[in-house]
Amino acid sequence: MRGLIELLSVPSLLTVQDNGRRDYRKLGVPVSGFMDDYSARIANYLVGNPGNAPLLEFLLTGPTMRFNASAVFAVAGDVKVKLNGVPVEPWTSYWGKRGDVLEVRTLKSGLYGYIAFAGGVKCEKLLGSCSAYPRANLGRPLKAGDRLSLSYAILTGREGRYLSPELRPDYSSKEREIRVVLGPNLEHFSETGVKTFLSKAYTVTSESDRMGYRMDGPVIGHSQKGAGIVTEPLIPGAVQVPANGRPIVMMRDAQTTGGYAKIGTVISADLHLLAQSRPGTRVWFRAVGVEEAQEILRRREKTLKAIEGFLAGEMGAYRIKIGEEERIAFTKVEKS
Repeated sequence: MRGLIELLSVPSLLTVQDNGRRDYRKLGVPVSGFMDDYSARIANYLVGNPGNAPLLEFLLTGPTMRFNASAVFAVAGDVKVKLNGVPVEPWTSYWGKRGDVLEVRTLKSGLYGYIAFAGGVKCEKLLGSCSAYPRANLGRPLKAGDRLSLSYAILTGREGRYLSPELRPDYSSKEREIRVVLGPNLEHFSETGVKTFLSKAYTVTSESDRMGYRMDGPVIGHSQKGAGIVTEPLIPGAVQVPANGRPIVMMRDAQTTGGYAKIGTVISADLHLLAQSRPGTRVWFRAVGVEEAQEILRRREKTLKAIEGFLAGEMGAYRIKIGEEERIAFTKVEKS
């Protein structure tokens, strides 16, 4: 079968991802899905898809591909993109015609980029998701020569959508503040250990992947209870601290149980910021309460909903200034 998209070059990890497997953790199956759900959802909105539609996620360097039929696509990331050798903009939807070649270069900032197609990548759902989790043979990394099909979509009106720079996520900083909810195993840490965790910088190491990000930095001291606990559930964002005192943050492909004490959990709204942190990025952890974490997530979801409406022409965007801070506000477009 000749797919609509033919991969000509795949220089780094390239997988199909959606928003993951939500109902199988009790059976030992990780969530998987988008490492940066914020960028991935916007990529889908750019081509008129629902936010959870399957797309391509690449690590650092994107693929080169040929269109064997017309398709509308968008690339999300701080990256140079060429269509038939001519530079085109990321965060913008374009019409790829039969025979066109799309080349996605190396990200200038951030770690993961996304390529979305109108209709979404067509794939066989395994346990309710198209997300690749190669460790369990749930999908596999893509390679040169693979051909992909797309689900049916009416393409008219999906090209030419553009996300202005002020609305794009910015991953260029080499320092990040990541908010966490403390616990649930605080009794396994000394008072000094908790203070260290919240007051010192930790560096993302090269021993990091979709399963977990290992951090280097000051030792987090345990209490007399030590680092070990009776094995209990893990979720993406959980911060384990093994006996060496260096934190490990669980990511989208994390195992579902673990036996190291957890000092905190990265809030859902910030996990994509950590995911986009390259090795060497300095991270500062700041504690927030559960209610604050929920409010931050509500604001984030409201912003994404507004961006979806803006890209669909249903919302307008304008700048407002509150004190010294500039923000983007959205307003509903009245249609005549």
